[in-house]
Amino acid sequence: MECSWVGAIRVLAFGGALLCQVHPAFAQDVAAAEALFREGRALMDKGEYAVACKKLAESQRLDASSGTLLNLASCHEKEGRTATAWAEYLAAARLAKTQGRPDRADEARKQAAELEPKLSYLTINVAKKVPGLEIRRGDVKLEASTLGSKLPTDPGAHEITITAPGHESLTMQVSVGSDGDAQTLSVPALRKASGAAPPNTSPQPVAEAPMPPRAPSNKPPEADGGSQTLAYVVGGVGVAALAVGSVFGVMALSSYGKAEDACPSHQGCDSAATDNRDKAGTQANIANVGIGLGIVGIGVGAVLLLTGSNDSAASAAPAAAQRSGVRVSAAGSASHFGFDFGGSF
Repeated sequence: MECSWVGAIRVLAFGGALLCQVHPAFAQDVAAAEALFREGRALMDKGEYAVACKKLAESQRLDASSGTLLNLASCHEKEGRTATAWAEYLAAARLAKTQGRPDRADEARKQAAELEPKLSYLTINVAKKVPGLEIRRGDVKLEASTLGSKLPTDPGAHEITITAPGHESLTMQVSVGSDGDAQTLSVPALRKASGAAPPNTSPQPVAEAPMPPRAPSNKPPEADGGSQTLAYVVGGVGVAALAVGSVFGVMALSSYGKAEDACPSHQGCDSAATDNRDKAGTQANIANVGIGLGIVGIGVGAVLLLTGSNDSAASAAPAAAQRSGVRVSAAGSASHFGFDFGGSF
């Protein structure tokens, strides 16, 4: 029980330390957000909506809250920016749901539903779409998918800017009324800029920079990647063959030893001794071939690695074998068994 109390005290102390170590910048942001929220609410009560909305917007940026966003939407509604307020009511409903405030979510959805019949709309139609066409409503860039759609828009005058590469830009003005007004703006085809070439969308070849001259080197030429790879492969096969040959050589010695122990006189031997002696001869032959191929393979790999010539690969094996003069033999008889290695490199 004492250990349990000690553990609980440690957990509480650790949690308290974490709560005390709040990041100073975050704490300042929260404090500033609270101060701006209170100022914004006071300005709303005085009817100074333009300044109040800016205070509330900055408070929401510093510390996002469904309550602040709900007040900001109400401020924009009173300011006459119905489309902005409607979007903020919907966003406040979603945020309140994630923050576990169903009461605020219901209130935000209610306000959005009451405001929706008062929304004004703007539809922008483009006579001819050209590559790179870009349309902005004030500072807001409109996506291509919104063109031709009836979009909620704040009442008032709006500046529409249309640009495209190789064409003259166009600026148009449109005024949207309140209480459900709907306007349509038709954008004419843009005129091509004088002297402007049509945009080329095909990929252009990229010029390769000339390779700088290679400085002379006194080092011997190194083997290229292909020769090195072939050298390692041939050498690896040689090592594997040498290992196999050595294993069979050891097995041959073991078989011969068993035959020698069973019948040292080599006369009148039973079938087991005779079989071991025959098995030793077969294993010796395999060892002879494996060790011979292994030495030749290692020699060929060394030649390829040193010369680095792909052209010499075809003749390297027989040439290396001839140059090395390898002689490997293994023999077994009734009175003698062993290996004989010889040659020159």
